[in-house]
Amino acid sequence: MLSSQKIGLLRALIANSGIISLHSRALLVCITALLALSLCIYAILNNQISEQLAERMDQLLTAKAQAIDHTDHSGHDHTLAMTPVYYHSGDLEDAQGTLHWPKDCEPSHPPSASRIHRFKCENGVRLHALQARLPREQATHQTITLWATHSTSSTPLSMRAEEALGLAVLVLLISTLCSRWISQSITHPLGEITTSAQLMAEGNYDWRLPDSSIREINQLASTFNRMAKSLQERDKVIRRTAYKDQLTGLDNRAYLTLALRERTQCAREPLSILIWGIDNLDSINEVLGHDVADKVLVKVARKASRICRENLVIARLEGNIFCMLMPRKLLESMLKKHTLKRILQGSLRVQNYQLDIQSHAGLAHYPEHGQCPETLMRRAEIARQLAKKTRQTNIVFEARLEQRSANRLELIAQLRKAIIDNEFCLFFQPKLNLRTNNINQAEVLLRWNHPVHGLIAPGAFIELAEQTGMIRDITRLVIKQTYAIINLCANQNIRLSLNLSAMDLEDSGLIDFMHHMHEQQPEASRHIVLEITESAAMRDPEQALDALNQLAAMHFQIAVDDFGTGYSSLAYLKRFPVTELKIDRSLVQGADLDMDGQIILESTIEMGHIMGLLVTTEGVETQSEYELVKKLGADYVQGFWLSKPMPFEEFKLKHLVGNHDQLVQHL
Repeated sequence: MLSSQKIGLLRALIANSGIISLHSRALLVCITALLALSLCIYAILNNQISEQLAERMDQLLTAKAQAIDHTDHSGHDHTLAMTPVYYHSGDLEDAQGTLHWPKDCEPSHPPSASRIHRFKCENGVRLHALQARLPREQATHQTITLWATHSTSSTPLSMRAEEALGLAVLVLLISTLCSRWISQSITHPLGEITTSAQLMAEGNYDWRLPDSSIREINQLASTFNRMAKSLQERDKVIRRTAYKDQLTGLDNRAYLTLALRERTQCAREPLSILIWGIDNLDSINEVLGHDVADKVLVKVARKASRICRENLVIARLEGNIFCMLMPRKLLESMLKKHTLKRILQGSLRVQNYQLDIQSHAGLAHYPEHGQCPETLMRRAEIARQLAKKTRQTNIVFEARLEQRSANRLELIAQLRKAIIDNEFCLFFQPKLNLRTNNINQAEVLLRWNHPVHGLIAPGAFIELAEQTGMIRDITRLVIKQTYAIINLCANQNIRLSLNLSAMDLEDSGLIDFMHHMHEQQPEASRHIVLEITESAAMRDPEQALDALNQLAAMHFQIAVDDFGTGYSSLAYLKRFPVTELKIDRSLVQGADLDMDGQIILESTIEMGHIMGLLVTTEGVETQSEYELVKKLGADYVQGFWLSKPMPFEEFKLKHLVGNHDQLVQHL
């Protein structure tokens, strides 16, 4: 165990041996420069000392020669007194063969002006020799040779001045190279770090800085690498959040827009965009809750991804809306193989619920229907809305649809202005009491008195008002205008019927408004019948029951309008405080010519009577239809056979005779 730890530590030391701190590098260069400079100074000083010693040796030999010649020892340098001087009677060449002449000596300098010869011998020995002539009277030989030696072993770095100068230049060159080495070892990594910082600023994190031999730079590079990796991971999370739908895992609107823009810019083939929605998801959400609705979305997304495995983009735009971007050829193939139908229709099993999925799709093609992503998606959505309204599986966008959509937008703005400017007026359609043969009821119908287009029937704007929520304001306007004339109608024993929409029943503020009106005119409610369609009542039966009970408590009469067109439950109708059943015109028209139709109509009238309700037949347009419904026992008849809807002034003159002045005063 210990040996493995030692080996690991050794490997770490070897691995980090190439990493030197910037401070250590600078210190190393300074020490190297100082050492080289010291050696250079030392060599120069040593050279000077050697020259001085050589000159003194020359002086010693000269002094010895003079002393021999004149027998004069004055001026002798006593610092060299211990230096042995050798004599030989003979010339320099003969002296070189004597015993005291060192071996392997070679001349190092030419003879100086003082005729001293200098030799360089082995083992660092320097020899200075002087050949002198003696007076004739002192020796038989006139020429003698004096020499002395000194060792340079204690001064191995002795050199000449030019050598010292060369050493100084070498030291300067080494210092310059070392400085450049340090500079490059700093500037190059810093340049890479600067480039990396610029890449990070541009959002590019796909790079890594290499390791540096400088510890501080290496630490900085490692920090930058960790930061880039962290930012890259965060960028992936952000992109996943920005371009992915968190619930289904599909792409979202932002990614689809980018993909659509890229593919349209480099498209080599026609493209198609398909938008579809789960139209009954709101109902699933209300009845079964958010968890089930979310799982429906997830399963629809998986189903679309599983069926469509080819090169396409599937995205969830919002809520219950999905989108698919694909080549035109793939769309045609999907239509032929009924793949699209399998995506849009079918059932799903979620938490033990077998749910039927209702979807309708809109299609737009590139480049026929637009060049930019926003235009293509908007036009595909326009087609989807029409498919949903007409209950078709899918519809391809056409230019006329956009004009229709633009008209709807314009109509919305005008409708909002009409509410503010009170451009609505009431029309009245009488109802004939078949028991008394008198007119004692009338239905209040709304008309929009448009400043440009004149009178507009409710079929042109009521649906739009319901979709935008403006129906609430319109209902309140109708109720106010009805209350303004209800006393005059009550004097003639005429009840007025008003229509309430599904949104009105869901509007808790409507009950408060009706309470307010009731407090001002308590008796008016006895002469007002509130009509609701069976589909509106069944949209949320419990909430509708609660609202109708509160209205009935204020003595309003409740009638079910358009009976026979919806899917009402008789059990709920029995619970509702209903007093009247209005049979839809679809069951009346043509019943006089169709025996089956007569049977259905008769059964419906009889059922209403069994439930204790008054029965009104709507849409009676011919004499034969009138005679038939009268024969079958209907209580009231309403339709063009009796009277078309008429403005209030005409209704007043025909059915409110004798109250003209009073009517004018109240209006």
